[in-house]
Amino acid sequence: MLIHLIRHGHAGHRSDWDGDDALRPLDKRGEREAQAIAAQLVDAAIDVVWSSHLVRCRQTVLPLAEARGLEVVDQPLFAEGGAGPPALEALLAEAAAGRAVAACSHGDVIPALVETALRRGAALIGPPSPAKGARYELEVDDGMVVCITHVPRPDA
Repeated sequence: MLIHLIRHGHAGHRSDWDGDDALRPLDKRGEREAQAIAAQLVDAAIDVVWSSHLVRCRQTVLPLAEARGLEVVDQPLFAEGGAGPPALEALLAEAAAGRAVAACSHGDVIPALVETALRRGAALIGPPSPAKGARYELEVDDGMVVCITHVPRPDA
């Protein structure tokens, strides 16, 4: 089973945003990345779409969810400041229940989750931290992540 772990698309610079950072939206490039990610994954076996509650994450996976006829479910474990081990456990629990997940998160949670899987024996193909709009495919076998493959951000 594959789990799709997506880093949110471009959303401008935090320092340029005057409001609550949780409300910072994708910029035009990020919107194009979100559409491209949806196009890449529209035919993938995905049963559940999870996201950090931050607007930029939700906007990144909304086109995918809509294309698949699914809702975007806020998953607090994937919000900024979340920890890798609990986020990985949540994904593995879904896989154990036979549900394939696409999850969108941030530049702190994703590397921590990847590091946790590596310590447990997973192999990594690609960099340990994805750029904005990039993603990983986590291959799960017998309750463990066995391989993590980096998928570069789409040209947007």
